[in-house]
Amino acid sequence: MENKQIWGLIQDSYRELVPAYLPLFDRFCSENSLDRTAVGWLLAALTFEPDTISPARLQVRGPYTAAAWYLAQLSALAENGFLVEAAPGEFHLTKSGRSRILQLVQKVRSTMADADPLSLVSSTRLSALLDALVQASLQTPPPPDRWSIELACKLMPGISPPLPYAEQAISCLNGYRDDAHLAAWQPDGISAPALETLTLLWRAAADSLEALMEQLKGRGHPAQVYSDALQELRERRLIAGPDTRPELTPAGETYRRKVEINTDRYFFSPWGALDPDEMHELAGLLTQLKEGLVSKRG
Repeated sequence: MENKQIWGLIQDSYRELVPAYLPLFDRFCSENSLDRTAVGWLLAALTFEPDTISPARLQVRGPYTAAAWYLAQLSALAENGFLVEAAPGEFHLTKSGRSRILQLVQKVRSTMADADPLSLVSSTRLSALLDALVQASLQTPPPPDRWSIELACKLMPGISPPLPYAEQAISCLNGYRDDAHLAAWQPDGISAPALETLTLLWRAAADSLEALMEQLKGRGHPAQVYSDALQELRERRLIAGPDTRPELTPAGETYRRKVEINTDRYFFSPWGALDPDEMHELAGLLTQLKEGLVSKRG
């Protein structure tokens, strides 16, 4: 089985685990007048410790979103008592906020352990194989930089029980995937809004500035940002046509495909740490986990 197929199995297994603990997230959000996105910022704040969480730090991994939008989210959490502003635009968890998010993490991991359909031996082996990929990624010289994976690793639990450990290992690999993707295009000097705009055109998910704005309204940017992004892409000869009907040029198609190829190349480079037999074993355990979670859920 190829690396991309195994990565797909990892993602499928991760998605099947989410329903086991999602009710805990939703209850936490309801009790604290938050949404699920806010929980993500609180978890991110944990990973940044002892540093603060700020729009600038969030934009390292998520450069597509406006700094002002991040600031509004963090300010709302400060008003809710989860964060406190230590300096303009710089926040850290309050004592109460830290305690509450850590309690949620503990409950979620306990629920994961109870939901594990694998035997202890199989689940422990799965965790070990995933951890080998994480460790190999951490030891691979740049590119990519290891910003996201190193932050995710700060939330690694103990090795026992094994499924919460495996789940966080997958989160670490997701972080490394983001690191790899950023390394695949940022050295070219293209702006984040332009790259995201190109991606939507490449995927045929938008065919006009208006459609782009609808797709990307959660990024917090005004329309002018994406109009400028379209102009940037024209100047690079990656698209042609007006804002009302932009189209990829052959160069644009080639460039965006190259970004995907380089993302895969960076991301999968450390996977040679597992030999073919171990990769086959990993695929089998992931399949058992995915099918077991579905069966156990009924």
